[in-house]
Amino acid sequence: MNPPSPSVDRPRLLLIGAGHVHLQLLRHRRRFGKAEVMLVDPGGFWHAGIAAGMLGGQHDASEGRLDPARLATHHDVTPIRGRLASLDPETKQARLEDGRTLDFSLLSLNLGSSSPCPPPSSPGPRVWAIKPIPRLLALRHCLEREFAYGSAPRIVVVGGGASGVEVACQLRELARRSGARAAILLVTRDKRLLEGAPAGAVRWLMRHLARQDVTVRCDVNVTGHAPGGVTFTAADHAWGEDSLQWLAADHVVHAAGLAPLEGLERLGLPLIPERGLAVEETLQSPGSPDVFAVGDCAALIQRVLPKLILHDRHQAAVLADNLSARLTGGSLTPYVPRRVAVTILDLGGQGLAIHGRRWWGGRLALAWKRRLDRQILHRLPT
Repeated sequence: MNPPSPSVDRPRLLLIGAGHVHLQLLRHRRRFGKAEVMLVDPGGFWHAGIAAGMLGGQHDASEGRLDPARLATHHDVTPIRGRLASLDPETKQARLEDGRTLDFSLLSLNLGSSSPCPPPSSPGPRVWAIKPIPRLLALRHCLEREFAYGSAPRIVVVGGGASGVEVACQLRELARRSGARAAILLVTRDKRLLEGAPAGAVRWLMRHLARQDVTVRCDVNVTGHAPGGVTFTAADHAWGEDSLQWLAADHVVHAAGLAPLEGLERLGLPLIPERGLAVEETLQSPGSPDVFAVGDCAALIQRVLPKLILHDRHQAAVLADNLSARLTGGSLTPYVPRRVAVTILDLGGQGLAIHGRRWWGGRLALAWKRRLDRQILHRLPT
């Protein structure tokens, strides 16, 4: 049964997706006055900041998981369990995968992102993506079973950015906690790890990985999966019929960055290729002033958001301003993201903090990350 259509005297604000920004937005519920507010939740919220630590066994799965429906109800927001299938911005109707349609006066999309992952080969290695986050929990359980039976799996982690580095280190931490052995290889298509990070930080990281017995190979472009491993091309051998090479693997974890969700083109909204839904500085979709997009699914037209910086709190405040302005006829506020913020990697017992050209590594950096993660979870409405 579809929810009732919004009446003329009571507009409906429809929030689709229970990401960080929308959960932060619940705190601003009173600013929307008599408007009906609904939150479409696909099922559970996971804080990405502790996902790597969960993989390594340092966090329980329940530590970073919240129930958006309970939070919504507490803040006088109607929760709806479902996933968006299509959108008609002109008639202001959203259609869910189960066939329900929802009318709206204002719409905000906080749909998240995906982790690109080539299709598996059969026979071939087990293939894992880092998103959605429950896949990391499934990987942990799978490896724990293998460790319990005395296996020493060969694991290839694809991606030399922060996610790939964290995953490789947490896999080593998981093996250590299980008293088991595992061969862990971290590969990247770039010429070094953490492109854009200070050179000193990268040197410190390489020494740390060597101590953790994590092998690193750069200039390796993984092209697919094959029986017993992965295929790749290398920068020094990239041409000719024999350019394709092979690496042995029992498990392959793809952590080479984030990409827009599949199916965004069905929403009838402007897109920026490989970045997501186009939005103005007011977070509005061009040509659809009553449609907003935030978080990983949104791409500012005027600038590219810095990676690995949490924008949720500031975005939620600006989104609240602008949704309220659309309801009352006020002026809108531009969203200006922070250019520099602290990024802290959880390396399993050690942390690596980077702030612009400054950096520091060690246990204190990890303790700081733990504190920041607790603060982020504490800021979410309860």
